[in-house]
Amino acid sequence: MTIKQLIDKYTADRNYYLTIKYNETLLRSDFLDPFFELLGWDIKNNAGKPTNEREVILEEALKANASEHSKKPDYTFRLFSERKFFLEAKKPCVSIESNNDTAKQVRRYGFTAKLKISVLSNFEYLLIYDTSVKVEKDDNHQKALIKKYHYTEYESKFEEIKKLLGKESVYSGTFETEWKEIESKINQYSIDNLFLNQINEWRKALGCEIYKNEPKIDEQQLNDVVQSYINRVIFLRVCEDRNLEDYQTLLKFANANDFKALIKKFEDADKRYNSGLFDQLLKDKIVENVSSVFWTIIKQLYYPESPYSFSVFSSDVLGSIYEIFLSEKLSVQSGSVVLVKKPENIDRDIITTPTFIISDILRNTVLKKCEGKTDNEILKLKFADISCGSGAFLLELFQLINDILIDYYLKKNKIKLIQTNINTYKLPFEIKRQLLLNCIYGVDKDYNAVEATKFGLL
Repeated sequence: MTIKQLIDKYTADRNYYLTIKYNETLLRSDFLDPFFELLGWDIKNNAGKPTNEREVILEEALKANASEHSKKPDYTFRLFSERKFFLEAKKPCVSIESNNDTAKQVRRYGFTAKLKISVLSNFEYLLIYDTSVKVEKDDNHQKALIKKYHYTEYESKFEEIKKLLGKESVYSGTFETEWKEIESKINQYSIDNLFLNQINEWRKALGCEIYKNEPKIDEQQLNDVVQSYINRVIFLRVCEDRNLEDYQTLLKFANANDFKALIKKFEDADKRYNSGLFDQLLKDKIVENVSSVFWTIIKQLYYPESPYSFSVFSSDVLGSIYEIFLSEKLSVQSGSVVLVKKPENIDRDIITTPTFIISDILRNTVLKKCEGKTDNEILKLKFADISCGSGAFLLELFQLINDILIDYYLKKNKIKLIQTNINTYKLPFEIKRQLLLNCIYGVDKDYNAVEATKFGLL
């Protein structure tokens, strides 16, 4: 099919496509899939590339109890395993060219994942947004919009679109050149710094509350308790966006000031995830206090207060945030709780190994170690990072072995996999659990670093 034929197909029945009867799933298969295939992308992985090298990741359908604000992008376009841009699809009857919420949704995806651009399309229009710009709740659909194409322009401007979004552009490096000016803005308005600053404000507020109610607490315990509670709230919030928990569960507790329900949720999560994150430390002194800052923290983790989409939070973003997080501690000075540099970190910078370097190291070690082995043999292997920090290596290691096992089962025993889309599969929870418990090990002299790693791996 040519671009002209695709446009003609849409034009012929456009009036029907613009009705509410025509859904997003059909739009994707009828128009967006073939459109991006014309741009060179192997949407359905017909080439049979290994899972960790797939060009495009397709998101599974939205669950009934999920929300538009908690789902993942419909398409993730990649260079090997590195995300380059997202595409969010909407059915043609959604007026994306004037809809503020859909614009902010796709921008939140790209901003959280530290991508230069992301794309929004209902085929009637194709919109490209600069996702280096922080999303504010009052932003309109024009904010950060850098390219807008109507379907009637696709044929005449096809080469231009191909240069901006085509596979050849991404694989040749032209994509980086085209969007080079955005790179500096990503560094300037980095999610790492924004989210870290927010976490630090929570640390101080929660630390002050704990100290006020328990003035005899020592500094080490104060730091452990604060990190424990912040970790568990962020963890459950991430679980919501990844459809492991019902969306807005925590927010409902916050809106109702329902302390008992929150404690019950922590207890249930401790049984379900068996992670050690949910020990009930000082719960009678913190959570059940009517003035608890917990509710403020929780509310700031949801749209529209939050500019982030936790469904696409990457391991390197969390890793870099926690590396800096761990370099500071709460200290009680003159009756006030403040953040100070840990003595061992005063004269050194915290640098997280870039993800692309980690991936290259793992491809040349772990990938080779797993070659020719069965699933049982792979799940008996043990890999350790003996100075794990916030877990950047271990997070990427887990993902790589996850992908290796998917590829193994695709060849040997597909019934063990869960199909999420055309030629797209994932491991069931039990095998992921085996992988995590049997194969992944980490050690660090900093207790809180180990806690951060456990948090990330979960």
